Amino acid sequence: MATRKEARHRAVLQVSALAVVTTIIVAVIVLGVTWFNNRPAPHPSEVAITVSNGEESIEIFPYQVCELGTECGEGGEIPVIDAAPGDTLTIELDESIYDHDWSLLSIYDNPGANDQQLHGPHDATSAEVPVSAAPPAGSEEEPQLVVVEVNSAMLGTDDEGNETVYATVWSVATQSPTGR
Repeated sequence: MATRKEARHRAVLQVSALAVVTTIIVAVIVLGVTWFNNRPAPHPSEVAITVSNGEESIEIFPYQVCELGTECGEGGEIPVIDAAPGDTLTIELDESIYDHDWSLLSIYDNPGANDQQLHGPHDATSAEVPVSAAPPAGSEEEPQLVVVEVNSAMLGTDDEGNETVYATVWSVATQSPTGR
């Protein structure tokens, strides 16, 4: 009789331990998912894009970040990447940019070749920009890329901790590489 009682007691302890372990695992999963879904997004000034041309690749932080509806002051220094005629720049975006509307502005040395692309959420995670554009009507020279800008309205927090929308601009200039 004592063995049956001990066996039943062990079974109850095992089921209880299994229930406690299962409860702990479920609680950890629920807390982890809740934290992941509610973690604060990075401030727009901390979000970088990657611009590459062949083997060269640079990480670029925003040139300008200002609250939407306010006048933006002068931006920071624009990074430069080597780019020869015929090259193509590849721009890789962070998910916090491509998960909503964003635009890409390509500025050439001939304004007739300038181009703007508008993208919706998850339309594209990257973009390619030719360094040489097709000559505009009435011109024979291929315009060369001068500057590329990525523009996005992003959520961030202001100095008082309030959520606000920021106009954010990433910019990169091109220069002819030496020795080509």
